Amino acid sequence: MERRFFDIFRRQPSNPEPAAEAPAARADGDRAAGGSGEANDAAPASDRHRTIHAIVSGRVQGVGFRWSCMEEGERLGLVGEVRNLDDGDVEVFAQGPADDVARMIAWLYHGPRWASVASVRITDMNPGSLRHRAFIMGN
Repeated sequence: MERRFFDIFRRQPSNPEPAAEAPAARADGDRAAGGSGEANDAAPASDRHRTIHAIVSGRVQGVGFRWSCMEEGERLGLVGEVRNLDDGDVEVFAQGPADDVARMIAWLYHGPRWASVASVRITDMNPGSLRHRAFIMGN
């Protein structure tokens, strides 16, 4: 599934529905006493993880893009890898909390100071599919 820059800011149709149902469930009293309804409502927001594959095009090699991307990934607490491709693009794999991955995607659109990003192609992967323990720089 390919995504564009503004897609990360759009709400998914399923997000507003649970918030609308949660107050009604608590108001009727059957879930409020047990507490299980509240725990389930809070869990998806904190446990939501996302894994992406990105191809960044433009003047992105020889300008410190990989190093800066690795630092940004570490700062955000993500795991993954960034590496140069033979065609002059940069490939990024990133995994972590969905909000932090969205921040990394936003960063990819401008990169470090000397980079000139022409395009970013994002493909979502299965959450948890990366086995990295840190954010590393390849090649």
